[in-house]
Amino acid sequence: MYGVITLRDRIRLEPSKFEEEPQTAIAESIKRDYIGRIIEEKMVAIGLIGIDSIEEGIIIPNDAAIYYDTTFRILAYMPLLHETVKGQISNISEIGAMINIGAIDGLAHISQTMDDFVDFSKTSLIGRKTRVVLKTGDTVIASVIAISAKGIMKVGLTMRPPGLGKLGAKRKEEKTKVKKDGA
Repeated sequence: MYGVITLRDRIRLEPSKFEEEPQTAIAESIKRDYIGRIIEEKMVAIGLIGIDSIEEGIIIPNDAAIYYDTTFRILAYMPLLHETVKGQISNISEIGAMINIGAIDGLAHISQTMDDFVDFSKTSLIGRKTRVVLKTGDTVIASVIAISAKGIMKVGLTMRPPGLGKLGAKRKEEKTKVKKDGA
């Protein structure tokens, strides 16, 4: 889930930035210090939306920089347990499928890629019974089953439940089932 988060922090403005407009220099510092980082061990900062307020700067002894208490808004991605996400497979390995779900990549372990026994080849994962093939570039629907934000954001995904998995693959299975039932 994406959300707009309001944060307040003391932003350090380096002496080399004194010639720039404070708003611009502070925005650059916020982007450098926050974007792509984990916040409060539950979300990843994606972009700076805006700066709401910049208070008067303060100088700390023995430091040539100026510090500004700043309130700003960022766009953040907060994965939620059991959230359904749409993504694209970015890598296949013997461990499973890495799936880009927007701001980050999540891992669908090989046992969670489909409700079937799965065989690994160099470039794909193949279901033994269903013959569904997952390869890099495929668009899939998955559900978030695990989240860890200690140091780096890790998201565990599953595509086993009905309605999840490779787009179009479930429809093929249903068509096959209908033909067998109708015959």
